[in-house]
Amino acid sequence: MISYKNANIAACLALLALLVGLPFRTAAENLQTLRIVTWNIEWFPGRTPQPTVRAEAAHREDVAEYLPTLEPDILIMQEIRNRDAAQFLVDQLPDLALHVVSAFVRPERTISQQIVIASRFQVLESYEQLFTGAAYDYGDMEPYRGFVFAALASPLGGTLLVYGVHLKSNWGEADANVAMRESGVRQILEHVAMKERRYASKGPVQIVIGGDFNVRFNLEDREDERTIAILTDAGFHSTWEGVPFEERITWPPRGGFPPACFDYILTKGLPPLTAEVLFKPAWALSDHRPVLLSIPRTP
Repeated sequence: MISYKNANIAACLALLALLVGLPFRTAAENLQTLRIVTWNIEWFPGRTPQPTVRAEAAHREDVAEYLPTLEPDILIMQEIRNRDAAQFLVDQLPDLALHVVSAFVRPERTISQQIVIASRFQVLESYEQLFTGAAYDYGDMEPYRGFVFAALASPLGGTLLVYGVHLKSNWGEADANVAMRESGVRQILEHVAMKERRYASKGPVQIVIGGDFNVRFNLEDREDERTIAILTDAGFHSTWEGVPFEERITWPPRGGFPPACFDYILTKGLPPLTAEVLFKPAWALSDHRPVLLSIPRTP
């Protein structure tokens, strides 16, 4: 129930937005555009596995100042240390709630890199899931890569299934890395099919997969990788389709490697939209740039 006081506040905000020509973005039902942002925030907080106290504090402060400018309605983040770090970030976005934080254990490090989903919408279910199979066989160690999932009450009607990923990096043997990435997206597709069946009776089902895919199609020895093609062959749309490489660079030249487009948003059950790289603040806060997908909400 909306109180008289809250109604007056909302009316004043709407009038102010109208006067200054800004979009009025409060309750989910008032959204004219759904903004989905994915961002790898590079070992947050601190930008390294073992940051100094000063570096950690500076990273927190800088990201906390920048994050609200992205105005996300759905936020998918990677390389977040733990739940406390994820909650700190979501606390900078008062309209968003934290839905899921992975708790993957990296066998080669004591400091973890987790995947996060947060949004302003009602969550129906959310959890993490490990990848399995021969590609992820670490002998006596459990697999540490996987994905996070949240089913949301969609502002577009029906159900919105959101997946956050951080696929195998390019450190190590290239063929093994590609095999892990391709195996991972095949397992996501199996999960997608299961959830499509579950929510089909509740109206339209839209699906978003976002995150750091770590693919390097700009290198000659990676041109045969099918990580993205496996998803598009299954009916997903890559929101980078048709975008020149120079306009979708999300990772800078580093360590002898050329620039890369690591970060993707793929969709299903939505119009074929195009994402954009958010170029500010350059590489000051992370070695990845955020990626934004804006979805117009039809009346």
